[in-house]
Amino acid sequence: MSRAVSFVVFLGLTCGALAGEVGQLQKKYEQILYPVVRVTTGSVGGSGTIVYSEDRGDGCQTFVLTNHHVIADAIKIKTEWSSLLQMDIKKEVNDEVKVEIFRYDDGHRQDFTDACQAEIVAHDRAHDLALLRLKTSRKVQYVAKILPENVRIHLFERAWASGCSLLHPPVVTEGTINYLNDVIDNKTFYMTTAQIIYGNSGGAVFYEHNGDYYFIGIPSRVAISGFQAVSHMGYFIPIDRIRQWLKDEHLEFLLDPKVKPSDCFKQREQLRKEAEQRRAKQQPEPVNPQ
Repeated sequence: MSRAVSFVVFLGLTCGALAGEVGQLQKKYEQILYPVVRVTTGSVGGSGTIVYSEDRGDGCQTFVLTNHHVIADAIKIKTEWSSLLQMDIKKEVNDEVKVEIFRYDDGHRQDFTDACQAEIVAHDRAHDLALLRLKTSRKVQYVAKILPENVRIHLFERAWASGCSLLHPPVVTEGTINYLNDVIDNKTFYMTTAQIIYGNSGGAVFYEHNGDYYFIGIPSRVAISGFQAVSHMGYFIPIDRIRQWLKDEHLEFLLDPKVKPSDCFKQREQLRKEAEQRRAKQQPEPVNPQ
């Protein structure tokens, strides 16, 4: 009698542990793999991560973070004559960017791909960061969770890199955080042993905290020895830098659920107008375009 009871208890514990593992695996799919997209401009491309898809009272909008160098070919600066200001002004006229969202069946194999055009709404060459807005009003189901500001990242803890290596549909590699605060071109980078390769740029590095997987940075560089990429020395832009850039760019809606995208973009437009007026005052006498 006692043996039978012991067997039942043991079997119950085993099944419970297995269910927990399956649940955690499903969470990895949803939080690490599914939010990562492929970003292309013509024949050039890389990765991106969905970091926002909701309606805060101004229509459902979806935004993707990526690297500046992934979408740089789509950025066009043109000089045009302004009859209002009576001067030449530079205008940004960008090409659209293609974003592919991958769908998976119940076996977690890739099933099909949703392709969507996106516009570049913010970019910074020095920080190698860019933000895209998808041209759709449909809500995207899986969005990366940004690491809370009060959580510290430590050496030797596990990390996952997710991205479109060589423009393949998203793949995930696992490693550890192996260096903090490396300075390259006067900018701070973190390093992970989770292997990255060309095409991972613009994707994501994730970190486990309290059972969830959080977005902590964007793969941006990889160490090179000779002509070989050292894929286990992957540099990524850390979340602190990304968070500060979003604040500087007045895109706080990505960090604060109480802020609406429309409020941020109104503020950005007002700042642009004020900057244009200041430039006009500093210009010499108008020159006839003839």
